[in-house]
Amino acid sequence: MKKLIAELIIISLVTIVLLACINEYAPTPLVERTEQVMGTYATITIIDRNTTRANLALDAAFEEIKRVEGLMSLYNESSEVALLNSNGTNWTTLSYDTIYVLKKAEYYSRISNGSFDITCNPLLNLWMVKVKKEKRMPTPDEVEEARELVGYEHLIIDDELNRAKFDKEGMSITLGGIAMGYAVDCACEKLIEAGIKHALVDIGGDMRAIGDKNGVPWEVALQNPRNKEEYITIIKLDNESVATSGDYERYFFLKERIHHIMNPKTGYSADECISVTVITQNCIDADALSTTVFVMGPEKGKALLDELGIKGLIISPDKQVIKSEVFQ
Repeated sequence: MKKLIAELIIISLVTIVLLACINEYAPTPLVERTEQVMGTYATITIIDRNTTRANLALDAAFEEIKRVEGLMSLYNESSEVALLNSNGTNWTTLSYDTIYVLKKAEYYSRISNGSFDITCNPLLNLWMVKVKKEKRMPTPDEVEEARELVGYEHLIIDDELNRAKFDKEGMSITLGGIAMGYAVDCACEKLIEAGIKHALVDIGGDMRAIGDKNGVPWEVALQNPRNKEEYITIIKLDNESVATSGDYERYFFLKERIHHIMNPKTGYSADECISVTVITQNCIDADALSTTVFVMGPEKGKALLDELGIKGLIISPDKQVIKSEVFQ
């Protein structure tokens, strides 16, 4: 009898060990949620055995995205961006978040000699609202009138007192080329604070990876900008972010392709690239840099990426693929 009990104990212990081993090497459960935010869709994917923790982390991350949207939305009349635009040459008190994004935008404007410019909103209003509605090309005078209201140097930022204003009447900003990347970063910080070690945050194609996906890197397919059924390459993210700017995201045809990425210097849609993909550590930088390089064009854009030591891939209008030095 004692021998039988001993054998049963040994069998039980072996079973427990085997189950522990199987559990250790089994794929970790994937928890995913998609919500509509910031005029697009956000998907957050978490890999965690503790699904309760994962779902609570998802709640916190989406709340954070909505908080950033509430501060920086161009279309919410109570947002800080809307208040800054309406206050014009009067000071507007801003949160740390908005000041941080404005200073980041100023940095990319400066190093690109104004190719990245958040004060291009008057041009967007002309092309993406008025021209699209009236279905007619604007006159040179209309373009010049809007372009005269563009210039990052006319946005005065007082980061000591957390406030900003314009020094020229009629100016306005849009954070469409940078705020989404910042929201991705903020969501990731919330996930990390919640103890999440493996996740992917995707807001409208701006993505940031935390850790890996069950032992392998997170993979992102880079879409062919002229054929959605094809992809150009697979990008593997190692605790990195990726963002793509393209002329195929928001556009319409009126004699030519008109899209939302404006060249502040010409007053027209930037036309030297089809798409630009940039990989950086933080998503705010990838977001801003992809737009910056798109406006600068392949030659100057690649030179900037090489100078900064940033991974980037540029597709020119003749469909040439140009990679930065570190990307290769």
